[in-house]
Amino acid sequence: MVSFKKIKSFALVSVYDKKNISLLCNILKKNKIGIISTGTTSKKIKSLGFDCFEISSLTKFKEVLDGRVKTLHPKIYISILHNRNNETHKKTFNKTNFPKIDYVIANLYPFDKFANKHHKDSIEMIDIGGPTLLRASAKNYDNVTTISSPNDYKLLKNNIEKNYGSTDLNFRKKMAKKCFKVTFKYDQNIYNWFSNIKNNKKLKLRYGENPNQSAVLQKNKSASIVNYQIQGKKISYNNILDIDSGLDYLSEFTEPTTVIIKHNNSCGVASCKTIKNSFVKAFSSDKQSSFGGVVLINKKINRDLANLIIKNFFEVLVSPGFTEEALQILNKRRNLILINSVKIPKSKKETTKTVRFGSLIQQNNNIKLSKNNFKIVSKNNKISQKEYENILFAFKVVKHVKSNAIVLVKNKQTLGVGAGQMNRYDATKLAIMKYKENFSSKNLVCASDAFFPFTDSLKLLLKNNCTCIVAPSGSKNDKMIIDFANKNKLKLIFSSTRVFKH
Repeated sequence: MVSFKKIKSFALVSVYDKKNISLLCNILKKNKIGIISTGTTSKKIKSLGFDCFEISSLTKFKEVLDGRVKTLHPKIYISILHNRNNETHKKTFNKTNFPKIDYVIANLYPFDKFANKHHKDSIEMIDIGGPTLLRASAKNYDNVTTISSPNDYKLLKNNIEKNYGSTDLNFRKKMAKKCFKVTFKYDQNIYNWFSNIKNNKKLKLRYGENPNQSAVLQKNKSASIVNYQIQGKKISYNNILDIDSGLDYLSEFTEPTTVIIKHNNSCGVASCKTIKNSFVKAFSSDKQSSFGGVVLINKKINRDLANLIIKNFFEVLVSPGFTEEALQILNKRRNLILINSVKIPKSKKETTKTVRFGSLIQQNNNIKLSKNNFKIVSKNNKISQKEYENILFAFKVVKHVKSNAIVLVKNKQTLGVGAGQMNRYDATKLAIMKYKENFSSKNLVCASDAFFPFTDSLKLLLKNNCTCIVAPSGSKNDKMIIDFANKNKLKLIFSSTRVFKH
């Protein structure tokens, strides 16, 4: 390997995530930028066939404390931080006899992936050198380029090519800004982790359902919700209830689906071929009720969807991932709580309610609904594949609506939801009222969470464009309900499963 003195400019590369590292090395080699690196990163670079100076050979200081100290050396930081236009700085740097570092490429130990592990493992995943390198180079963005994500190597390539072998000031400033965002979120995760330890695994919330009620979240074996929060104001008691409720809905669906929750109930649910269309349909189900709601989506959010979402006011947005462009757009709503749900458990084994006599604990209703749960009991028994899809969709939704519950559906979109009523007839009236406010569709499917004891609700549904009804059996008046359906040529499907949710 040639002497470092024959190379004018260097990149210090120290990365935990080695994705796209071959691309990075090719960019540096093409532009005659030398590489300085640490331990495992250095080995990886050399295994790919690229030249690399190991940092310990330049500092004359070997890694110690099992790798805890490897880049914390004054020569490194003099090289990164000296102002290239300050003669005093330049003299100090020249005395170090050290390569000039104009690029710092670093990403951090994945602390968030270890936050739920053994305490000792979590502590070891608190990165010290990485954030220090990033912050030092970002501070000196006038002179140094900082790259904090493997996803930005292509941006680096484009900018270097555009500027004939170096980067421009606007790019360096943009990358510095991103770097401080990365280190801020990293430190926030660590702070939240320590806060949970300090509070004996209890997360203190702003207040309970109302400001006069204090509240905490007692963390279970999985991570506290703050470990999944990537943006926004402090999460509240009501936010957590709505998020948990919405995740129950999403657990029913694999196709692109959006659920909008308000006060633990859905005001809009839709499944479509694309996640963007599912959001549009879920929101149009009940725009008024969706205001200030919690939006849960089961696919990654991209730029186009983010642009749609920020046109309206929501409290929380939950998704199994966000593109970088989406995050930049959503960051404009600084109070909007963003939750990355990719590692949140899909289901709960049990539910617990505290009462005066102790705790009521029951098995959670995790039954997986399918066509096998239903039986056609009406004479009008020609059910199309599309109707079956709507029947199943409607019953999956009503399963999670607070009882008494009625859901009206067409094309896998809720058109009216009647929730939490003391009798089924009022729940039906409420669902129809919401439907008539926004739609005029015909041939609706209606799902009920329990049996119809009388025909009054069926008469109302019949008058309002409903042609297919799915409900659990079990009433002593089941025969009367079937007779009414036959007389009026309604399609009636009985479910073998009741899905009350109090």
